[in-house]
Amino acid sequence: LKQGLSEDSQRRLVTNPLRILDSKAPQDRELAAGAPSVVELLEGEDAEHFAAVRRLLDAAGVPYRLDPALVRGLDYYTRTVFEFTCDSLGAQSGVGGGGRYDGLVEMLGGPPTPAIGWAAGVERILLAMAETPPWARPEVFVVCGDGDAAFDLTLELRRHRISAQFDLAGRAFKGQMKQADRSGARFAVILELDGSAKLREMESGDQREVDPAELPAVVIAAREA
Repeated sequence: LKQGLSEDSQRRLVTNPLRILDSKAPQDRELAAGAPSVVELLEGEDAEHFAAVRRLLDAAGVPYRLDPALVRGLDYYTRTVFEFTCDSLGAQSGVGGGGRYDGLVEMLGGPPTPAIGWAAGVERILLAMAETPPWARPEVFVVCGDGDAAFDLTLELRRHRISAQFDLAGRAFKGQMKQADRSGARFAVILELDGSAKLREMESGDQREVDPAELPAVVIAAREA
């Protein structure tokens, strides 16, 4: 089997075997087509982690396609890798890609640190923006001590075409409010752990109690006022 690989892939078989899946050599592609899928071989914590990533994507309504042959060319990547594409760009549809590299900081002498990163093509993003211009800033920033509740509310606001963000760094309330201010959001939604909520107009500081179920309608009404 090894002798059937290209010269580059024979070398990679020792140094970085996953790169063989990304080879453009005809003999490598033929052999890779008959190999077991990486996704099918996941087990234990890796399988649980990948299932959790897919659940979050499904909950967020983000369309995706599994590509067992997608690999990154650097050894420090771990677990999930990804690529963003834009169909309107034709054959060269990739606009960015990256993945997790949880062991990189430790390899460089630091403490164990979860990490994720990506790179993007600026020119391709600008071309894609011509089709779908993004909002310059969020309309709403969700502040909450429960990350799951903040995630759910952010998704609900986005389903109503309201640009929304929430804290991803585990900040305390004060830090989240500072982040809301830095984001340039017009409103902050302060979601309490008991399920109640307040809507704050960031520029004036005016704040009022709101029913979380009615937040999308309240924000839309305030936008049009």
